[in-house]
Amino acid sequence: MNAIAFVFEAVPNFRDCGGYPTRDGRVVRRGLLFRSGQFPLASDGDVAALGAINFHTIVDLRRPLERETNPNRRWEDFAACVIEHPGFGDEVYLPPHLAAFETAGESAESARAAMLQIYREMPFDPMILELYRDYFTVLAEAEGPVLVHCAAGKDRTGVAVALTHHILGVNEEHMLANYLANSRTELEKSIATDRMREFFGREGRPVSDEAIRTILEVNRDYLEEAFKAMHARHGSLDGYLSDAVGVTAAQRAAIRERFLTDAG
Repeated sequence: MNAIAFVFEAVPNFRDCGGYPTRDGRVVRRGLLFRSGQFPLASDGDVAALGAINFHTIVDLRRPLERETNPNRRWEDFAACVIEHPGFGDEVYLPPHLAAFETAGESAESARAAMLQIYREMPFDPMILELYRDYFTVLAEAEGPVLVHCAAGKDRTGVAVALTHHILGVNEEHMLANYLANSRTELEKSIATDRMREFFGREGRPVSDEAIRTILEVNRDYLEEAFKAMHARHGSLDGYLSDAVGVTAAQRAAIRERFLTDAG
């Protein structure tokens, strides 16, 4: 089942996470959970369209320096609650897909290895764990539409939404369909590929076009690598959600109640 497409000029990977059937015969409600990349360059039309959705809460998975460097545009009468993390005093700036450029080398193979390593570690990053905890709390309690986003809208956001679909009982095929729907074209535009290539070339770390394509893509192996790491440390995705993130049984029930509806 394909999600409804949204057309924006400069809001990468925006889409509704609803519409998917679940194992118990219900359907994930549309219009309640959306995902995207950051939107500092959003056009006036983009901003108006975002405002029309009337978000109750926006969960921003970026680090403090990412937010400071690329502040999202806000619409008139902005009233959404924004969930973000103050940081731990570190100076980490690069989002995962750009951090991979630092170790990607000049081949698709080395770039793939860098991305797999990022996905192994990302679910246990202390900041990500706290943000995921807040995100699932929001899903259980928010009284209106929720937007979750990071920089590109594919890695940190992709794992968060996949875990949400797991809680809701969406099967693996549809979970992966949502994850894999990211647009490489939008990502290439949004991060200014040529400038990144030039920057890392000056730093003595040339990055090939093959490496860039590998880092910018969404690959089921990446998501599965994150899931394998969760299984290895906590026995299952449910174990990760309860033991590492802190999602309670009551929150899971509230999320399912809020986001699921009868089919038909």
